[in-house]
Amino acid sequence: MSLPDELHYDDAGLVPAVLQDQDTREVLTLAYMDRSAVQRTLESGLVHFWSRSRQQPWLKGESSGRVQHVVAVRPDCESNSLLVLVRQEMPGACHTGHGSCFYRQLEGGQLVELSSPLFDPIQVYRRAGAQDLLKELLGAYSWLGSQELLPQSGTSRALHGEGPDLLSRVRDEWGELVGVLEGTHVHEGFEHDVLLEAYQVLYWTCLYHVTLHSVSPEQAAAALSRGYGGADEPCALLSEALHTDEPNERLKLLWAALGAGCREGGIRPERVVRKDLDELRGREYMAPYFAGAASR
Repeated sequence: MSLPDELHYDDAGLVPAVLQDQDTREVLTLAYMDRSAVQRTLESGLVHFWSRSRQQPWLKGESSGRVQHVVAVRPDCESNSLLVLVRQEMPGACHTGHGSCFYRQLEGGQLVELSSPLFDPIQVYRRAGAQDLLKELLGAYSWLGSQELLPQSGTSRALHGEGPDLLSRVRDEWGELVGVLEGTHVHEGFEHDVLLEAYQVLYWTCLYHVTLHSVSPEQAAAALSRGYGGADEPCALLSEALHTDEPNERLKLLWAALGAGCREGGIRPERVVRKDLDELRGREYMAPYFAGAASR
């Protein structure tokens, strides 16, 4: 039985979905899913919707970090709506900052707020997401590669063709990350180890990306996001990447594999990208780039 095929969609191809917290039973929000969103929700374990206002797919929490992990999916008696029980990664399911979209109650003819916001939406939605951060990071590495060789910097030497084969290093670091995901490679604990090894994969993938001079940062960011929000296994994407002879396709698959690896490890890609950016900001020789980025 395939639930996406069994549902009765409206004329727009949508079904309403009510999101409920698994632990508190609070109703968090109501949104709409098309068949693809239902399929992706079931396959990825993360809630996906169809945005009627933007007319595009929508991973819940993609901008705010407040993704929702699926516990159970329940169709109603007529199979024309869904109840989805979830555990939310961070507090606040509503774009207003409140825990639930149903944070107001009608009292004496007036709408009264029943709770205070749990986060500042201005700060959260203004914060750079994984795509913006990755474009900044790739810009930093590209800038460093365009400068004269800095012998004291291993990154500068690698970008100038001195050092190990970059794709081999990507492959080696993926071996470490896969070991962490499978529980065979342990340092200090699962979350710590996923972040550490994903950071190493990111670093070498960035250097490989910059030396190809063909795939845009926007394409890389889109592939990273697609991998995180999809249902493909990271090892399958990695295998496909390493077995293709087309460098641009290989690189896009590597970015998608990293996104999927982050999803499997339970961390958001921007955590990894931000870690690398923070490392670079601490390098004295990178100060001119970040000073220029701040003024752009």
